[in-house]
Amino acid sequence: MKIIDRERFWAFLKAYVICYISFVGLWIVLDAFSNVDEFMKRAVGFRQLMSVMGRYYLVRQADFFDKLGSVISMMAAIFTVTWMQRANEQLAMLAAGISTHRMIMPVIVSSVVVSGLSVANQELIIPRYAEELQKSHDDDGTQKITMLPSRYDSRGLCIIGREADRATRTITGRFNVTVPKEIFGTGSQIEGKQATYITADHPTAPLRGGWLVRGATIGPPLPDKALEDPESIVVAVKDVAGFPPPFGDVREIAGDVVFLKTTLSFEAMTRKSNWYQYGSMIDLVNGLVDPATDSSDRNDVTLYIHVRLLRPFLALTLMFMTLPLVLGGYGRNMFVNLGYALGNSALFYGVGLFCQYLGSSGVLSPALAAWLPLFFFATLATYRWGQIRT
Repeated sequence: MKIIDRERFWAFLKAYVICYISFVGLWIVLDAFSNVDEFMKRAVGFRQLMSVMGRYYLVRQADFFDKLGSVISMMAAIFTVTWMQRANEQLAMLAAGISTHRMIMPVIVSSVVVSGLSVANQELIIPRYAEELQKSHDDDGTQKITMLPSRYDSRGLCIIGREADRATRTITGRFNVTVPKEIFGTGSQIEGKQATYITADHPTAPLRGGWLVRGATIGPPLPDKALEDPESIVVAVKDVAGFPPPFGDVREIAGDVVFLKTTLSFEAMTRKSNWYQYGSMIDLVNGLVDPATDSSDRNDVTLYIHVRLLRPFLALTLMFMTLPLVLGGYGRNMFVNLGYALGNSALFYGVGLFCQYLGSSGVLSPALAAWLPLFFFATLATYRWGQIRT
């Protein structure tokens, strides 16, 4: 590695760290002061408050890096090139026969590395902390989840819940299941006062991969033969030994107990509408074939898969489209160059978000909505790149 290359890498790293700390630090300070009352609901004493706030913002560094990584990379590249110009290094190297493209090669390599780290962050780190990233400031993990949407499983069963307890994987208050007539020959409704999800690998439960519904009523009643058949999707439970204990007061959920076999898990019932933004690519692909994903969510997931695949290329396109503005503005003030670059970035992201809106609304196909900005801006970047003075 040449000495000049090490200087460029070091300049890029310094610019990136300074910009990242400035942007994220300012946001953390404003957000912390605005929500300190919410944090105090989770903490007792100053030390615990600092611990809660520290973990909250530390985990969110993955989300900050995911959203700001490409923008800050572009800003770091601009500062690096502008500092090179202000020190008259560009003229000296051009006079020595070194081309402009060779001068900024370390900047390009650094941007590629940042794009690679962004991909690793999205695929490995964010999915690991997805649930925590979606919590509010006052959510310590023990709060109940409210306003559960209706979900459909692979057989067409529609399940609706009122509240969910994450620790016990239990839906309380209301658990309603609509069984289509194709299954038993007649439509049925299953009402339960409480339902606990039993995972497929539960160590003691005699029935697994479904919901244990307590205080259940079925109307119209199903044939006894159907309820007693172990292969049926609805099985009457006479002995609850081996199942998890009920949640809350047992007297409030007295009544019959049935087990509902379904592909709808607790996670599928309680996930938020933007869950796919925190999932890995495998999670997104699984979401496309998951019956719990409704048509509108499936369209958004398809769009997001394309956006996720193109994100590194879009980040590099932004840099290749912006750097020529700085390299062609030799002698301009550093902040003037930065202003041009930020305006260029605003146009870039504005067009991208508008196309994603059209794709989410069904005006454009998900694939076209994701690829159209790349086609347009890659062409513009190629043209601008060819105008660089060498």
